[in-house]
Amino acid sequence: MTHPLQSAIRARLLDEAETQDLPLTVAQVDRLAETATSAALSAPSPNTFQLTDEQIGVLVGLALGESVQETGRRIRLSFHTVRTRRLSVYRALGVRTGPAAVALAMTHGLLRIPTPSGRLPMPGQSHGDAA
Repeated sequence: MTHPLQSAIRARLLDEAETQDLPLTVAQVDRLAETATSAALSAPSPNTFQLTDEQIGVLVGLALGESVQETGRRIRLSFHTVRTRRLSVYRALGVRTGPAAVALAMTHGLLRIPTPSGRLPMPGQSHGDAA
């Protein structure tokens, strides 16, 4: 039995092959769909991002819009160390900018949006559950 993702990929490939007038056989599309599904399912999971406490502190600073100096004061690191940690966060997440790092971190649960009360929900808690 094929994975539902593989079926969806196969359908999209067939449509695109027809739209682009690509001379692909059904067998070729099936192999491409199988390869694409395998690659998608073996992609790093959100838990793959291993950040240190300092890197998380820097990431929070990025999310809050803090300057390097403000982040340094908050987490008690020097200006140069915060700049270095920002670059290491970008590398660890595979991004090039602070906004991209924050967006990726929020998408993968590394950062959470505060609740209306201003408190962050605990992992596994919905926004309405935080007291």
